[in-house]
Amino acid sequence: MQTREKKINKNKLFIMVLIITGISLAILFIFIQNKFASKAVAAKDSNMEDYANNVNTENNVIDKKIIQEMNVEIGFNDITKPEENEIYIPQEVEDNNINTDEKLENIIQNGSKKNRKFNEKVAFIGDSRTQGLLMYTGLNDVIDYSYIGLMVDTAISKEFVKGKNGEKITILEDMQKRDLDTVYIMLGVNELGWSYSEVFVSKYKELIQKIKSVQPDCEIILQSIIPITKSRSDSDNIFNNKNINKYNKLIQQIAIDENVTFLNVGAALADKNGNLPEEASSDGIHVDVDYCEKWLDYLKNN
Repeated sequence: MQTREKKINKNKLFIMVLIITGISLAILFIFIQNKFASKAVAAKDSNMEDYANNVNTENNVIDKKIIQEMNVEIGFNDITKPEENEIYIPQEVEDNNINTDEKLENIIQNGSKKNRKFNEKVAFIGDSRTQGLLMYTGLNDVIDYSYIGLMVDTAISKEFVKGKNGEKITILEDMQKRDLDTVYIMLGVNELGWSYSEVFVSKYKELIQKIKSVQPDCEIILQSIIPITKSRSDSDNIFNNKNINKYNKLIQQIAIDENVTFLNVGAALADKNGNLPEEASSDGIHVDVDYCEKWLDYLKNN
C-alpha cells in the first residue's frame, strides 16, 4: 500500500514538473518573440529617422536620389492607422451623406492672394508628396515640415524636426520659435485606411487649432488630397480616388468649420475624369516634376 502511494506521488510530481516546464517554456517563447518584435519596430523607426535626417536638413534641401527611391519604395501602406499609444473610441461618421460626385469649390478666407511669395515665413506640412513638391520646384527657403507617412495625428506628436542643438522636436514646438505668414497643409492620403473617418476629422481640427494657438496671425491653407492615377486607383479597394474624393469633402467641411482656406489642388492636376494622368506619376502616387510645377503655379495664384 505504501509502495503504491509512493508511486502515485511520483506520478503527481512528474506531472507537476511537466506542467511547470511547459509554462516556463511558454513564458520564455513570449519573451523572445516580444524582444525580436521590439527590435524590428526599433529598426523601422531608425530607418524612418535616418530618412528624415536626410530630408529635413537646415536648408530644407532634398536629395534627388532619395526622392527617386521614395517613389519606388514608399506607398500608402507605411502607416495607415492612428498612433498606437493613443486610444480612440469614435462613432463612425455618416459617410452616406457625402456626395463624392459634387464638385469641390475653393474656400478663400480674407480674399484671394495672387503671386504669392514662398520664403522663410511660409511652412509646408505634409507627407512624401509634399517632399516631392519642395524638391522638384526648388522651394529651398520655405520651412519644411514634411515627413514620410505623416498623418493628422503624427503631425501633432511626432518629434522629427531638427532643433537648434540637433535635438528632435515636434512641428508645433518649432513653430513657437518662428514668425509665419502662411502654413500649407496636405494630409489625408495615409489615413484612408483608418476605420473611422470621424477620427480623421477630429484630429485634423485639433492640428489646426494647435497651429492657431502658436501662430494666431498666420493664414492656414488646407490643400485637397491629390488624386492618384486610374490604374493605381482601380487596383486598390481602400486607396482609390473614390475614397480620396470622400476625404476631400471632409477636408472642405473642416475648412468651413475652422474658418481657414481650402484649395482644391487636384483641379489643377487631374484629367477630365478626376484622375491623376498616367504620365504625371511614375508610380501612380507621387507627382513628377512637370506636375509639381503645375501644383506650385496653382498655389501661387490662389
